[in-house]
Amino acid sequence: MAFSSLKESLHQVTDRLEDYSVSMAEYYKLRLFKSTMKGAVSLVNLLVYGSLFLFVFLFLSIGAAFWLATFFEHVYVGFLLIGAFYGIILIFMFIFGRKIIERNMLHKFSGLLYDEDDLDPKVATENELNEYQHTLSEERIQNEKISN
Repeated sequence: MAFSSLKESLHQVTDRLEDYSVSMAEYYKLRLFKSTMKGAVSLVNLLVYGSLFLFVFLFLSIGAAFWLATFFEHVYVGFLLIGAFYGIILIFMFIFGRKIIERNMLHKFSGLLYDEDDLDPKVATENELNEYQHTLSEERIQNEKISN
């Protein structure tokens, strides 16, 4: 009787371990899918909004160049001034902007990959172990009732 109870408990442990490993594998698959989809949606948004922004920026730049050309009476001067303005911005971006951009990108993408509402695997494991210990204590109480 004692050996059959021990054997049954060992079978339950192995079943629980198998269930746990399957559920953890499914959890990581879902997490990978979620992260991949968030990245894909962010990329599509970047492409759509970025291309629209570039078109607006292009037409505003052309308009500003023609507007400046009316003051200097030569069209090429307006375009040269707008080009020089963008060149100065580009130089400042190379000097000062690289670290700012890297920091913002890392913060943005780490927010995409790691949600605050996701369970930490360590916490999930602790919850699973607590649940298993509770189940074992309930089974022990039931076995004691049966043997008495």
